[in-house]
Amino acid sequence: MKKIIATLLFACFAFAGCEKDDICDPSTPTTPRLVVQFYDINNVSLTRNVTNLKVIGDGLDVDNPLLSESGLITWNDTVVYLPLRVNETSTKFKLILNAEDADSSNDRTDELEINYTTSDVYISRACGFKALFNLFGNPMQQPLILNNNPAAIDGEWIRKIELIQSEINDENETHVKIYF
Repeated sequence: MKKIIATLLFACFAFAGCEKDDICDPSTPTTPRLVVQFYDINNVSLTRNVTNLKVIGDGLDVDNPLLSESGLITWNDTVVYLPLRVNETSTKFKLILNAEDADSSNDRTDELEINYTTSDVYISRACGFKALFNLFGNPMQQPLILNNNPAAIDGEWIRKIELIQSEINDENETHVKIYF
């Protein structure tokens, strides 16, 4: 009887230190992407679909673009989600309009640089940290620079850029509006 009690006690103490496996729930919010929405320059209240927009991130080549939400190499939507680098203070993207049609003469390229500061927020032991971004975090830099010119208002196909939300905490709202 003493052996059974001792074995049960030992088993209780042995398993008391065990915890369930920590698995990060897929629905847990992670580091948000920059939400860019496109609008018609002639009627600024109307959203407008981009046509065969290829997005190439800094350090990537034309053959390795940012994939759309549906997994395609071009975006044909009113919204684009741009991931920002968490270990940097700026990220550049080449936005190539009409990139995948048969006529390469109508390709239009603008380069968008996004400047920001980051802050890490603890989520949980299983999920770790996520980064939040502030586009006005560095007062010495413009948050959005078009074609390497801080004074540029329009570009090759972009006619106007408007910063709507400077703090990027989630992907539930538009952060930047681009008119073309």
